[in-house]
Amino acid sequence: MKKLTFSKMNRRRFLGVAGGAAAGMAFGGTLTTPAIAQSAQGVTLRLDFLPQGYHAPLFYGVKKGFYKEAGIDLQINDGKGTTMALQSLSSGNDMIAIANYATVVQSVAAGMPIIGIGGMIQKLPDAIISHAGSGIKAPKDMEGKTMSIPPKSGVFRLFQAFCASSGVDINKVKQVQVDPAVTLQLFMSKQVDFSTAWVFTDASRLALQSPMEKPILMADHGVNVLGNGFTVRKDTVASQAEMLKRFMAATIRSYDEGMTDAENAAAAMAEARPTANNVETLLRECRGMRPFTSTARSEKLGFGHTTPADWEATIAVVSKYFGGVEKKMTMAELFTADFLPKAKS
Repeated sequence: MKKLTFSKMNRRRFLGVAGGAAAGMAFGGTLTTPAIAQSAQGVTLRLDFLPQGYHAPLFYGVKKGFYKEAGIDLQINDGKGTTMALQSLSSGNDMIAIANYATVVQSVAAGMPIIGIGGMIQKLPDAIISHAGSGIKAPKDMEGKTMSIPPKSGVFRLFQAFCASSGVDINKVKQVQVDPAVTLQLFMSKQVDFSTAWVFTDASRLALQSPMEKPILMADHGVNVLGNGFTVRKDTVASQAEMLKRFMAATIRSYDEGMTDAENAAAAMAEARPTANNVETLLRECRGMRPFTSTARSEKLGFGHTTPADWEATIAVVSKYFGGVEKKMTMAELFTADFLPKAKS
């Protein structure tokens, strides 16, 4: 089998700074006073996975000094999946983590004292990908075809929800269930007809290697689960409220400016992580993420804000297809907007 190059993904105490100047930064102000810069305190952020283009604005913010201006000396630690990121967070090794919010729902339901403080990927980027000429242009076209998919994975459960939502008889789809590491290799070697991938990361990269049909986004067919977002322990919410406001203000600035200045954001990440994907890949992913940072419900609210309706939809999918949720849950148990600027509308 031809060897293919894929993303390094597969698909990961702080002392607060007091004072009126620090509080002034909380929702978007800029701190330039020497006292704040000199008193910057260390905060660790655990990524969900190894760095990819959607993380580039964070490295951009560090390089541009946005976090230092907020009184924060941010250390970005690479991740190896949401489960490990949340374990690191709950054990106190990291103060903030990027985690998949579907997993956060399950974790909170299981008693983990964590809460989301800002959404990053809100429109589900998972999509059906197929080679040009496959004839798979709509969900029903998958019937009678063969796919590669990791069993018992998050995407396996999302695919079940997608089939139910789009009227596809899942029993008419032949599934080759394999390890995540070889799922896309089987697809690219054309041993299966289709597979799944994030549309602005793996899918866009594979399309450069082989002509593809237009990806079919699950979110466009009735299945949307809130994706990755910033998550903290509840004791951090209680003890470090001002720091979290400043962190989110600097992060919002990093994403607002970094997605616009994607070329320099990708360059900043490539400089910080020389072993990450090449700068062209990082740039393409950073540019491609913007449509997925909000949903139709949250797009006018500002970066980081989520809505009760999107949480209800996420909880419904997780409860039915992922399991582990035995009681009714609400947005208030899972997310707080207390550390975000006031919603724009």
